[in-house]
Amino acid sequence: MNQDILLRNNTGSKSKTDLIDSFVVRTIQFEKLKKNLVINKKNSAPKNTIIIGQRGAGKTTLIHRLNYEILDNDNLSKKYLPILFSEEQYNLSDLTNLWENIAVSIDDTFYEENLSEKINYIIETERNFEQKSCELLQNFLLDKNKTAILFIENINFFLKKLSKDEKSRLFQILDSHLNFKLIGTSTTYNDGSIDFTDPSYEFFDVVQLDSLDKEECEKLLIKISQQYDEEEQIKTIIENHPGRIEALRRLTGGVPRTISYLFQIFMDNENGKAIKDLYLLIDTLTLLYKSELDQLSTQQQKVVDAIAIKWDAISVKEIAKKTRLESKNISSILAYLEKNQMIEKITTDTKNNLYRIKERFMNIWYLMRFGRKNEKDNVIWLVRFFDAWCDESELTNRVQKHINNLKGGNYDLTAAIDMGNTFLSCENIPESLKEELIKTTNSILPNRLLKNSKNSENDSLNKIKSLIKENKFEEAQEILENTKTKNLDYYTIATSVYLMMELREKALEAAKTAWQMDDKNSFIALSLGALYDFYFDNAEKAVEFYQKSLDLQQPHPYAAHRIGEIILKRDRNYEEAIKYQQYALSKNIKLSLISLGNIYFEQNKYDEAEKFYREALNSNIGNANTKLAKVYTKLGKKRETELALKHAIDANEDNCYINLGRFYLRRKKPNFEKAEIQFIKGIDDGDSDGYTELAKVYLKKNELQKAIDIFEKGIANGNAESAHQLGHLFLSKKNYSDSDKMFKKAIDMGDLNTIGCWVGSFYDEARTDKKAFALKLLEENREQNKSSTIRFNLLYGKILLWNEKISDSLNTVKQFLYDFVEEDTEDSKTFSNKIFSDIVDYFLLLIAKKQIKIVLELFIELPTLKKVLKPIYYLLMEELKEEFPNEYLKAGRELIETIKELKYEIDRLQKNVV
Repeated sequence: MNQDILLRNNTGSKSKTDLIDSFVVRTIQFEKLKKNLVINKKNSAPKNTIIIGQRGAGKTTLIHRLNYEILDNDNLSKKYLPILFSEEQYNLSDLTNLWENIAVSIDDTFYEENLSEKINYIIETERNFEQKSCELLQNFLLDKNKTAILFIENINFFLKKLSKDEKSRLFQILDSHLNFKLIGTSTTYNDGSIDFTDPSYEFFDVVQLDSLDKEECEKLLIKISQQYDEEEQIKTIIENHPGRIEALRRLTGGVPRTISYLFQIFMDNENGKAIKDLYLLIDTLTLLYKSELDQLSTQQQKVVDAIAIKWDAISVKEIAKKTRLESKNISSILAYLEKNQMIEKITTDTKNNLYRIKERFMNIWYLMRFGRKNEKDNVIWLVRFFDAWCDESELTNRVQKHINNLKGGNYDLTAAIDMGNTFLSCENIPESLKEELIKTTNSILPNRLLKNSKNSENDSLNKIKSLIKENKFEEAQEILENTKTKNLDYYTIATSVYLMMELREKALEAAKTAWQMDDKNSFIALSLGALYDFYFDNAEKAVEFYQKSLDLQQPHPYAAHRIGEIILKRDRNYEEAIKYQQYALSKNIKLSLISLGNIYFEQNKYDEAEKFYREALNSNIGNANTKLAKVYTKLGKKRETELALKHAIDANEDNCYINLGRFYLRRKKPNFEKAEIQFIKGIDDGDSDGYTELAKVYLKKNELQKAIDIFEKGIANGNAESAHQLGHLFLSKKNYSDSDKMFKKAIDMGDLNTIGCWVGSFYDEARTDKKAFALKLLEENREQNKSSTIRFNLLYGKILLWNEKISDSLNTVKQFLYDFVEEDTEDSKTFSNKIFSDIVDYFLLLIAKKQIKIVLELFIELPTLKKVLKPIYYLLMEELKEEFPNEYLKAGRELIETIKELKYEIDRLQKNVV
């Protein structure tokens, strides 16, 4: 990689063909410069130009491209001689050096006139040799009817070397109709010595190279991918992970050179996350940035450290406090660092100016390499903000059929848990649906409780068992409550009855009483653990009783399996999770094979994951073939993936036809015919997911009516997801009447996840006439959803705010906000991009509703919010700049584009939603 870095930082090492072929950005600026040379009246001259852009912005590439265009274009080559100076300029210190170098270039490249020898003679024999050398070149150019275009990089460096008189003379030459014109580059308008905004430079045109926008970034990545024969792969990443690319574009400032580094990272980490890309990029650039810092003195390094660790702009007073250096000393160091482009000054309305690292990604690199955890979190939260803001994907539903089957009593306990854990490991399943799956899977716990109750001589208890088998729960409850003999067996059965009637509190009380009667019964401890685990969302209590079950004389190893699952989800403690799963496995809980495979899969240890999935396959546990297919997909083994999915069909694994169909549909070049065949087989096999997947095939083929027909068939066959997706389809066409009907139908068919989509559609489409109905719909279903999904409560808070119920809204959202800001940014996966986006939306609605004071109070009450929602914080500070006049000036350039978009969204909300 180091050699690659050197090549990328040396445009001059590229061949002419490679440079022209790869020139796909900065084309607008190129055309402007070319037009300056082409469109001129007779006897007029092109304008002198300064190209301004930060390091890596493409200045060198642009002037090389223009140089080649002059050489290759018949009309331009007749008029101009392009003279390309090296970037280093070691041999360019005065005007005489300039004329010498022009002469050498003309002799070596264009004409054999011995101009350089003639100038050497002038220098040796003439007193005013500089002026005579210039006249020699001028006369030569007039004779040839040519104008010399001088391409000088870092022109400000050269200008600083000239005396005042030399600079004045050069400007007179360039501003006259003499045959010399300059196209120079600089990283800044003002480097502390040369200020291109000064009137003395007004004869220069300025071409600014700003950050690449989203479209330009993608165009550059695709062009690089073509050169490496990886076009399909990068297009897939752009299509599937647009937010990931956009997050890195904004964080790196959209600098072409940095984007070129990102290409290889994306290739090596195709299915990764933006934060992992960031770490890889930081490793890649360490050599470059470290060499710059090593050239600074110890005190200069201390000042850079203070500024970089702060990240946002910082005052001299703050620098002095952090470095313990005197202010006068700091001022001189800052002047040097500013002059050498390491830092930039932000002028305030007072004498106390602010300073920050000029190259923003260098600052990010420094934080991630040398910052403490809370300082690194600044960057990680911003990556998450960008990723979430730029890449909201629609919720998917993959497990409703499994849940419906569970509710219909189609699985026994072992199979239900087996299938459930398979689905729970899927990345694209909404958290709310995972929670519903857990609860439904364990709704058959009452049956297990019944099976573990001892044979009773009590006729009433035997009668209760019979009634439960006949689903006559109310009769069973009546007999239960009239039973006089209340022994251990009674309370075990009572727990089962109450659970079946969804009387959770009564079930828990019965189980607790059973435990009081026999606290050496490992099965009762296991049951209490399961109650807290699956019915009361109390992981701490669940682990407590699972552990009690393990500590008793006849431990239930399934408790170890569940502890492993809980601590993995709650603490991301892989080591502890593995320990418990290995113990469970040693006691023949084969389901732990899948769990161990999942853990290693999540850690990107695909060899280990494959080993455990293969053992699960040999033990006929779980959807092992499907699991192996996921491993092969990550490893890019397409043939092995397809083969594993075909084996899944042979083994009749869940969703087997659907998964193979998705494989064909999601390939870089989708095979619609094969996908269609598999989805139809899935439908014929009774898998109603096939309807929605088959409809997607027709949607991708732009066969709209066919897709609608399939969705309608799915609805007729009881597939609620078909109604749900058809609702979204009608919504995309702004057909609100039909979308409302479909969303309602999906809810009536039992798909409660549709509630969020339906309510969200009212808000997103600014259907203000429906906001009261939206609130009513949420409140009617809140009891069923409030404990199962964070997103439901965030949506509820937003709709309350939409309905002007501000206090109720804040009470609903605040607790989740506290949890959110306390998350471990690197390890936790509790909060998805969707949840991050929901929180951003909530704050934007508060601001749109002019609740500025409330937003400010939230930032004061929760200081961590400043790093979590940094772009919103600085947007707020700009709104409050009269109260906080300089705070908004501290925001780095990496935030500007996002803040601008946030303002636009607030304006949209105020016009359409509020």
